[in-house]
Amino acid sequence: MTAPPTLGQPGDRLGVWCLDRPLAPAPSGHWWRASHSKSGQAVLVLLYADPRDAGAVLLRMAGSVGQPWNHPDIAWPLDSGVNALNQPYVVMPCLGGQPLVAALGDASLRRRLEWVMQLCELLLLAQQEGLSLVELDPSLLWVGPQQQLRLHGLALVPEHAGALQMGSLQGHIARAAQALQSPQAVPGAAGTPADQAYRVGRLMAWLVTGRWGTDGHEASSLAPSQTLLQWLTLRDEAREALGDLLRRTAAEDPAERPADLVVLGEAIESWLDDAGSVGSGAVPLDALPSSSPAPAPAPAPAPRLSPAPTELADPPSGRGASTRPRAPSRSRSGSRSTRRPPAPPAVEPSSEVARRIGLALALIVGAAALVAGLWSWWR
Repeated sequence: MTAPPTLGQPGDRLGVWCLDRPLAPAPSGHWWRASHSKSGQAVLVLLYADPRDAGAVLLRMAGSVGQPWNHPDIAWPLDSGVNALNQPYVVMPCLGGQPLVAALGDASLRRRLEWVMQLCELLLLAQQEGLSLVELDPSLLWVGPQQQLRLHGLALVPEHAGALQMGSLQGHIARAAQALQSPQAVPGAAGTPADQAYRVGRLMAWLVTGRWGTDGHEASSLAPSQTLLQWLTLRDEAREALGDLLRRTAAEDPAERPADLVVLGEAIESWLDDAGSVGSGAVPLDALPSSSPAPAPAPAPAPRLSPAPTELADPPSGRGASTRPRAPSRSRSGSRSTRRPPAPPAVEPSSEVARRIGLALALIVGAAALVAGLWSWWR
């Protein structure tokens, strides 16, 4: 995927910011690495592709509450504006990692569902601080170096605030967030806890199936076939349970959906616990199945015509122990070390005793013969 030419070029100026290099495409546009033209401060810039998103970006910045609290996985907007082509942009502090869409290629089914659970946790933390999400744009989701989900908090507003009133901009939401919007929610308002669960549930359906929801709208930046392979490795009961959860989160009737983000997160965690051992393949939720053939075994080494002398390992204690030749020792440079010639076999103690007895008997016989000869001569 490459960004179209209208989404900026290195060196373009956006107010006081200068685009340095493109990072990755996103459903709303394209992410760039940028810097301040005077201070050199490094930032991230999301340049939107559609000028119609300008109203939503301006509304979100107008309702922004600055940086209400620090969290390592939440970044707060620094600036926004519109370029010469009327394309809006938002400036964010640098977060390590990459956009969620770019991280999906190697993400397993379990990893994707864990990201949904982490998003629930981040939004629940925001609720504890009195903030709520008024729209969910997947472009603002990142994946950190430790595979943790990160959120650019452009759309986090005071929880009980209504839709911001700004004339013709009233109720605008980003195009990429429209497909995830609850039918009962007022555009630009936080909505009920069930509305929040609906947005996150629609995002979960996109991560698992490659579609925004049940309307069949395909996300061109997502390859669903990678999770489809894992989907097929699941047993029927696990596949049906996950499909039922996806249907309930996208239900038109709020009474059929998870009541809030807590219920949704617990449902995902419960499914992961139950489905982790029901796959027909090896660890189907943790690793992407590969359709490539298994590598052929390495050919056996050719037999040696003149086998080198082998060393015998020290025989282990116990009955039935076998003596197998040791592998040739190698030096640090990788070549075989020099061997000493084999020493002659040691003389057993029993052979030494027999030799000494034979020598003693010979001496006795010789002495007896000598005595007999002297006795005959003397007589």
